[in-house]
Amino acid sequence: MSAWTRRVQVARRFQRFVRLDSDLFDPAQLDGFVGSRTFSSVVETMARHAAAGQCAFTWTGPYGVGKSSLAVALRALLSSDARVQARAEAIFGARTARVVRQAFPPRAKGWYCLPVVGRRDRPAHVVGQAIAGAQLIRTPLPAAWSDEAVLGALQRIAGRLKKTRGGLIVFLDEMGKFLEGATDEGGDIYFFQQLAEMASRSGNRLLVIGILHQAFEEYAHRFARRMRDEWAKIQGRFVDIALHVGAEEQLELISHAIRTDERPVEAMRLGAKAAALLPRQLPVAALAGCWPLNPIAACLLGPISRRRFGQNQRSVFGFLNSAEPFGFQDFLQNASAETLYGPERLWDYLRINLEPSIMASPDSHRWAMAVDALERCLAVLGDGLHGQLLKVIALIGLFRERSGLVASLDLLEVALPRQDRGTLAATLDELEGRSLILHRKFSGEYSIFEGSDFDIEKATQSFYAPEEEEDFAWLAEAAALQPVVAKRHYHATGAIRWCDTALAPMKAVDSFAHAQEACGTFLLALPGNAGAGAEDAAACRTALPQNVVLGVSERSAWNVVTLARELKALEQVRDKSPELQGDRIARTEVATRMAELAEQLHRELDAAWASARWHGVHAESRTLNWAQRNSLASELADSRYPRAPRIHNELLNRSHPSSNAVAARNALLRCMIAGGGGGGKTRHRGAPARRRAV
Repeated sequence: MSAWTRRVQVARRFQRFVRLDSDLFDPAQLDGFVGSRTFSSVVETMARHAAAGQCAFTWTGPYGVGKSSLAVALRALLSSDARVQARAEAIFGARTARVVRQAFPPRAKGWYCLPVVGRRDRPAHVVGQAIAGAQLIRTPLPAAWSDEAVLGALQRIAGRLKKTRGGLIVFLDEMGKFLEGATDEGGDIYFFQQLAEMASRSGNRLLVIGILHQAFEEYAHRFARRMRDEWAKIQGRFVDIALHVGAEEQLELISHAIRTDERPVEAMRLGAKAAALLPRQLPVAALAGCWPLNPIAACLLGPISRRRFGQNQRSVFGFLNSAEPFGFQDFLQNASAETLYGPERLWDYLRINLEPSIMASPDSHRWAMAVDALERCLAVLGDGLHGQLLKVIALIGLFRERSGLVASLDLLEVALPRQDRGTLAATLDELEGRSLILHRKFSGEYSIFEGSDFDIEKATQSFYAPEEEEDFAWLAEAAALQPVVAKRHYHATGAIRWCDTALAPMKAVDSFAHAQEACGTFLLALPGNAGAGAEDAAACRTALPQNVVLGVSERSAWNVVTLARELKALEQVRDKSPELQGDRIARTEVATRMAELAEQLHRELDAAWASARWHGVHAESRTLNWAQRNSLASELADSRYPRAPRIHNELLNRSHPSSNAVAARNALLRCMIAGGGGGGKTRHRGAPARRRAV
């Protein structure tokens, strides 16, 4: 066991995330809860809007910022239990607690609370199930939860016991899952507009709070303009409150999460040096409290978690509990007590675990330049101090805008405290001499040498045509669709037969041309809008040959088409941008992004095939797995070749003869030509045959 493992632990409260459907009513979730000015500001903003009659809100912020914990604290503040109220008041402060209770008076029995955890399903159905599970209504439950049934039930619950109850709070945790489902499957989110309007007319009796990781428009960015406008109208019914914990609050949370029996004097000294170099005055105690995190690494964790690749993959506390290579737990298990978790190790963590996500994000260009510089450095100078300095400089440069850190010699001395200043300066001069870094003398800042100024985002946008008709033949080729083999037919007859797989837009299905070499085709039709289903499939099916099985995906084509257009645009960037010929960094960036997009496209198409309902002449509409598709392919082969001879010989069941068969055929032809008798003479039955060498 490492010395760090015995001395350092992550507090239990920060080792798990809050899930509202199971944790909302648990007072133990308030243990160790660290209140902040951001949280107080959020609930006070809600109170001010409630005075104007607005009671529908969304909380938007990255993973791990504490949105679900804030919901638990707000529920406690508006409960009827005096002890729970007191604990919540200690978190928010007396002033904030008073403001919130004036806007949302809990009365004698407090507020009803309904926690709803989103998933890719119809919103009304999920909310209705939550109402049933919470047993908040006494009347018989409806057979199916329609929008009207759910809204009516919420209105009755909110208006119940007006003199003793404050009202009803609906927490929509993971609300983004509903929006993702709507974008991928062509669903409707009009339910949320109705819910927000009903809350705002409830006289502060119904409070709706949606919890999001990104704003509405981020989920709707792949839609056409008309659909984006519709979503914007729905979003306008909610007051969106952004939760972005400041650098000081983030450091305080990290210092509360990391528990140690003692912090050496070196922690305070290094924290003080770091605080003096930061543009914002951060408390030395908070920086020192992050020990054994180097103060520079601690300052970078917050900005990293707020980047697109960060909030999609990890939060700060996910990192602290991560046992992945070069993660914090891996460091505690293996590092000696004299070392700190520095920014150079944080670079290795990102490179090993998150590089594909980074290369698919807007940070890809700078990351690719830094990786190229580091690889050139490792090839010439090795992975010693030169490599460590490059990693630190690259990481600081990537997140400079949000962290405010500047890679000066003074800051690099804090980042690598075991190196003396003279050695650092000499190593930096050597890196600059090899054109790996640049030194801006007016600011004293070091940065990675920008050997590439190719703007991949701009180049991709110039080839991206969102409104043009999609090339489905190209899409099928890019997706590398595999045929469906008629396995049972093969074992029965010895003949290898197959069904082709193809893609087509729903509106072009009736003009689909079937390949004659195959015994059938599985044609996946991707509807371009919501609502294309069984009726459209039945209409299109009548225009197709009998050996074509039509599949209609229940997922929308928006994802597939958008990814295909982006991938096609990147292919054109690769093939038609002369700047790439002499820019290895840009070529690497384009290739990496293309690989990431191709993988996403394959995942979306796999999901579309799995969710499709297949319509055949003799088959009812149903979903099919691969084994069932093979069985259906055998049925099509049996139907098309009912009198085919049963010959179990591989050489005779090929689309093209094998090389051995071709050689034998040629030998036979030569024998036939060379061995023919002259003038029509025939050899008598008993005459000896002449042998000819062939």
